[in-house]
Amino acid sequence: MDHSILNAVTGSSAVVTLFVESQNSSSERRFQKSLTINELKVRLEAIVGIRPSDQQLTLMDAGSKPVCEINDDTRMLGFYPVKDLMTLSVKNTSPSTQINFNDESQVEKYVMDDDQYDRRRDTVRAFKRRHRMGRFADGASEMSLDEDKDLALKIQVGSRCEVALSEGEFRKRGTVRFVGETAFRPGYWVGVEYDEPMGKNDGSVDGTRYFQCAAGHGSFVRPDKVTTGDFPEEDLFGSDLEEM
Repeated sequence: MDHSILNAVTGSSAVVTLFVESQNSSSERRFQKSLTINELKVRLEAIVGIRPSDQQLTLMDAGSKPVCEINDDTRMLGFYPVKDLMTLSVKNTSPSTQINFNDESQVEKYVMDDDQYDRRRDTVRAFKRRHRMGRFADGASEMSLDEDKDLALKIQVGSRCEVALSEGEFRKRGTVRFVGETAFRPGYWVGVEYDEPMGKNDGSVDGTRYFQCAAGHGSFVRPDKVTTGDFPEEDLFGSDLEEM
């Protein structure tokens, strides 16, 4: 290409900064003035989502007044009176080929039913449930019924265990005496007989007995609060202290 011709067309600067506006987008872009309009339209397709053959380009001044139509695909961008911070308006001459994302009625939406959403573990609801936030603050619905069941079925009656109702809380040791659903609250519960009198009952709640233990040694907790394993009974009043 004859560089003297290119310089005459593009002016002193080979790059121009333009605001590109369309129905669905608005952005600031830099273009080489040596681009042909056909090449420019190919690049604009990735920006505005309109096929090159359907693009109608209008150059606007800083006051949003039309300067000229850019309609010769063989010309270079620099052939037109483009200046920095002008606006390049891109219209779709075949609107049926493009979705208007500003019109929600044209946008296909994915709708998930509430039960399916509640079973997912990567949602805002699941996060709030795990961290006892909002309507889950009382801890009564901390886990979904399906999650309760999955964890509960992995816990065997007779297993030694540790229970911690919250992070950093003292872990209480005991033996699993019951696993299943109850009449006092929905979901699955684990009945634990604590080694020490740190519980709330004797294995019965509201007149229904689920297991037998000494008064104050029994408690019912959610499955996620129970860790089973080799947890021997501790002597909290042992004689291993160095001084009295």
